[in-house]
Amino acid sequence: MTEWSGPLKVRPARIDDAKEIARIYNQGVQDRTATFENAYVTPEERYLWLVARPDRYPVLVAEVKHTLMGWASLTPYSPRHCYDGIAELSIYIDRSLRGHGVGQELMKAMQNVALEKGYHKLIGRVMADNEPARKLCQMMGWHEVGIHEKHGKLGGQWHDLVLVEFPIPENRN
Repeated sequence: MTEWSGPLKVRPARIDDAKEIARIYNQGVQDRTATFENAYVTPEERYLWLVARPDRYPVLVAEVKHTLMGWASLTPYSPRHCYDGIAELSIYIDRSLRGHGVGQELMKAMQNVALEKGYHKLIGRVMADNEPARKLCQMMGWHEVGIHEKHGKLGGQWHDLVLVEFPIPENRN
């Protein structure tokens, strides 16, 4: 599937999305460009993950005609209360649809959710050699603010990790 017909809809994830969320995440594990994890997740694990999520840290999915194309989530940046205004964004796109605008739509929707929830900044971590993800961040107004050198091991080799952030001007007081 490299193209879709019909409108792309971004909506809050439901627990019955767990199987497709796991499938798309596992593609990221296989492709070795989006996560340092090397273990696959099961639909049951993603179900429990969805059920346990507080409203402050939503998961959004992008779909066309009830077919999931990708998903995004917010997670706490730190358990310390001084960082309550910051959340970390993760995005995973079905491999056949990367580069077709799904990531842009999910990122835009999640930036809007973050604004509504009162966050003043989103942060992310991108594998340094994941050029498409870095370009997406740049295109969507995110800034690269640093590099963790040799931060994660994948396939027996250390990889750098780029730190990105998106300040939400309306919520910065």
